[in-house]
Amino acid sequence: MYIPEIPNNSLTEEIKEIVELSKKLEKEYDFEYAPPATEEEISAWESEHGITIPETYKDWLRFSNGSAIRSELAVFWGVRMIGCCDQFLPNDLVSIGELIGDGEFLCFSKKSQKIVRENHGEITEFQSFKIILKDTVIRILKKS
Repeated sequence: MYIPEIPNNSLTEEIKEIVELSKKLEKEYDFEYAPPATEEEISAWESEHGITIPETYKDWLRFSNGSAIRSELAVFWGVRMIGCCDQFLPNDLVSIGELIGDGEFLCFSKKSQKIVRENHGEITEFQSFKIILKDTVIRILKKS
């Protein structure tokens, strides 16, 4: 399993914990991490779409530009995939991944920059992507 270098940013501790669990459980589950996004890729997406990606999600992209954690438990899209499922979401939301593999989307709000979980019409807001990573660690541990 390829694991990118862990960056020194707002998500360092959460990334370290997920990487440790990935190594521990790689024989039981699939974990995939793409190489990091470049600052140019992130900036180009923002310029093209006229939307700012929340800083905590940018910190994840600086670790992995697309990832699948414990198969479909959490799939975080790389820069090229951001927004690919927006047609299924309220207008203010930009899709950045899927959770649990059952049609639950992870998004961010264009207006508030908050991370949002859209679960078949039910919207839950989070202050940052860090909270999603902490929740993902808990889900990994519950399933292992």
